[in-house]
Order: sequence, then structure tokens, then C-alpha cells
Amino acid sequence: MNPAFTRVWRVAAGALVFLAAGAGVAQQGFPERPGDWEFTSKTDALPEPMVDHFCLTNETWAKALTQVPDFCKIQISVTSKGIHCTMDCDMKTFQMKGPTDIAFDGLEHMTGKATITTTMGGKTTTSVVTTDYRWKGAACTDADVNTKKKGGG
Repeated sequence: MNPAFTRVWRVAAGALVFLAAGAGVAQQGFPERPGDWEFTSKTDALPEPMVDHFCLTNETWAKALTQVPDFCKIQISVTSKGIHCTMDCDMKTFQMKGPTDIAFDGLEHMTGKATITTTMGGKTTTSVVTTDYRWKGAACTDADVNTKKKGGG
């Protein structure tokens, strides 16, 4: 697989779920336990699962609204049980679009599923991305994606 595409897919898949979660309920505050959350994403588009940490607090949740890339259109609906989001991202070299559903499963667990259609070089593929968010602790660290220092990784 093209290394550049793999890198972009990993970034987009991770950002998609976080943006979908954050943008819809920023005004209400983070509905789960704040702190360090481990995000595990699996897709048939990548050979290995992607694991990242996100610092999810009222502040980082609200900042998600400002992180939506200009090249993406996102529509969101929120209920007390979860979030439904559709995205349509049109970048210079490829397009990604599809729905994402995130279910709140207690204060320390969320699950998600996205069906992403990607068009690159005239070829269209569809991948299913499943995600699992687990609360790991109250303290956020520099390892968390949204608190990681620029140039640090």
C-alpha cells in the first residue's frame, strides 16, 4: 500500500472519530469521564490496528469544533446515547466520505463504527472502521494526541 496514503488514512480515521465526537456536543461539555482516553481503531484498509491517546475534557471537546478541516463538510446529530455524523472531505489527491456512529457505553467506554468511501486516482474503495474508546485515567499527558507538543511526534 502507498505509504503516503496509509499515513493520511491513519490521520483521517483518527481525526474523523474525534471530530465527530467533539463537534456535536461541544456546547454541552464532554459527556463521559474526563481525562486520558485510549482510542483503538481497526480497518481492512490498514494491516494493523491504530492505537492513540486523546485527552478528552470539556476544553479539548470544545476545541474540536475549531479543528474541522476546511476541506471537510460534517453533519452531526447527538442524542444522550451517542452521536451520528456524516462527513465529506475533498482533498487535492483524494476524497473520503461516509457515516460514523459513536455509542456512549457508560462513563468510561465508547464504541464507534464508520463506513468510509475513499476515491484516489480514479479508484473507489469502501472500508469499515471500528473504534473502541477506553478511559485510562484522569491525567492527560504529552502522549495524548490533542496535547502533544508540535514537532514532538
